[in-house]
Amino acid sequence: MLHFLPIRISHNLPAIMSNANTNSHACRPPPNTTYLVIGQDLFSINEYVNSQYNYSLHHLPNSTDGVPSVSSFVPSAFMVYTDLATLDGLWEPTDYGSGVEFADGILNQFPSHHHRDVNHTSTGLQIGLWLNGTQGCFSVCEGEMDDQISLLTSYLEYSRASKIFLRIGYEFDNPAFGYSDDPALFILAFRKIVTDIRDNLSDGAAKRVMFVWHSWGAPMANKGLSLKRFYPGNDFVDWIGVSIFQQVFPWSPSWGGTMEDVENVLDFAMRHDKVRLPTMIAESTPFGGIELKQTSKDVNKFIGKNEYEHDDWERWYGKVIDVINKYDVSMWCYINCDWESESMWHNVGFGETRLSSNDHVMSQWFEQVSRNGVAGRTFLLDGSLENCGTAPDNFIDDHGYVWFNTSHYTLLILFPLLVASGAFFIPLFFLDEKNGRRCRPSDREERRSLLADLDEKSPSKGV
Repeated sequence: MLHFLPIRISHNLPAIMSNANTNSHACRPPPNTTYLVIGQDLFSINEYVNSQYNYSLHHLPNSTDGVPSVSSFVPSAFMVYTDLATLDGLWEPTDYGSGVEFADGILNQFPSHHHRDVNHTSTGLQIGLWLNGTQGCFSVCEGEMDDQISLLTSYLEYSRASKIFLRIGYEFDNPAFGYSDDPALFILAFRKIVTDIRDNLSDGAAKRVMFVWHSWGAPMANKGLSLKRFYPGNDFVDWIGVSIFQQVFPWSPSWGGTMEDVENVLDFAMRHDKVRLPTMIAESTPFGGIELKQTSKDVNKFIGKNEYEHDDWERWYGKVIDVINKYDVSMWCYINCDWESESMWHNVGFGETRLSSNDHVMSQWFEQVSRNGVAGRTFLLDGSLENCGTAPDNFIDDHGYVWFNTSHYTLLILFPLLVASGAFFIPLFFLDEKNGRRCRPSDREERRSLLADLDEKSPSKGV
C-alpha cells in the first residue's frame, strides 16, 4: 500500500473518445484456486521467500519428498508500485519511503528455472499505478501524460514477467487519494490508459497484461458516491480488487470500514452487468500488526474480554481465508512488511506484519498456505500464471506432480514406437545382406524402379 500525496484541482471535463478493445485474457484460475502474491518492496519480498525456505529446512529435514528448494516458496507474482509521472521502480530501483521498489530487480532475484522462453520468467507482477488524484486524471485526459503512457506500454511489452496485473489509480474511492472530487474524470483517465496500452501492445504482450479496478473496501468521501459511479465498464476492466486491513476486526473504526464494505465490492464483481469478473484481495495485512502492538488501549481491552480474539492467526488470517472461500477469490496479495521501519509508515499504525515475526502465524501459514492445508482451497505459486492455474506443460512440477496431455503423445508414444520399429528392421536388413535370404538381381532392380517411381510422384519432392 504505497500512497502518494494527492492534489485536488477544479476543471472542465474534457471530451475524450475511447475505443474499447476488450481483453478477454483475464487468466482466471480454476475454481477453488487462488494465486498467491507477496509484496510490497524488494527487501520484504526477499524476507518472505527466504524465511519460508528457512522454516522448511527446520521443519521438513527428513521429508519423503526430498529437501525443498528456495524456488518452492516463490509466489505466483510479486507486488510492486510506481507512479505514472515518473515510472520509478520499474527499470531502476527507487524508494518512496516505503522500501525499495524495483520490479525488474525482484524478477531477476528469483529467475525461473523451468520457463521455456528465456525472455520471460514464470513469475508475474502485480503493479500499483499511482495517478495523483484528480489532477493526475486531468493530465491523462488532456494528453499531457501520453509520453509516460507510451513508456509504460514499452515496459509492459518487454517485461520478463509471465503475467502483469496493472492496478490503475488503486484505491480510487479512498477519500484521501483525491479521486472522489470527480469520479467521471477517473473513469475517463482509466479508459484512456487502458485503450492507449492495448492499442500499442503486440498481440503476445496484450495476452499477458490485465487491468485491475481496485476499491479500498471502506466508506467513501460522501454518501452520494458509489462503486458504480467510479466504474469504467466491463470493456476496460479485467479484474476487480479490494483491500483488507482492519475491516475483519470487530473494533474497526467507522472510517476504516467493516466486512460489509469488503463484501459490497466482491458482490459488485459477481453481479454487475451479469458478468462475474475474477476478484483479488489487492492489498492486505493485519492493521496494527500481527500481535496488535500498534493498537489502542480500547482494542486491548476488547481483546482481553473476548477469548476468541486471542489467537493471532484466527483473529485476521483465518477470517481472510474465510472470505476467499466464500467468494472464491482468485488472487490474494499479502504485504509482508515491518511497517514501522519505513519512514512513510512509521507511527501510522500498521505495525509488524512479517510472518516470520510470530511463530504461531508462521507455522499456520506454512501449513495452510505454503503447503495447501486449507480444505477445498489451493494456493498457487510460481509457474501457475503461465497456464492460468491449469496443469503445466512440464511432466513433473516443483511439487512432484506428474502432468500429461496430448502434446506429449509424440514424445511418449509415437517416438518410442518408431525407435522400436527401427530396432527390429535395421538389424534384419543387415542380416539379409550378409547372412540371410539372397535376393535375385532382378528383384533389386524392380525395387529400385518402384522407389524411383514413388519418388517422382511424391508431391514433396524438391521442397
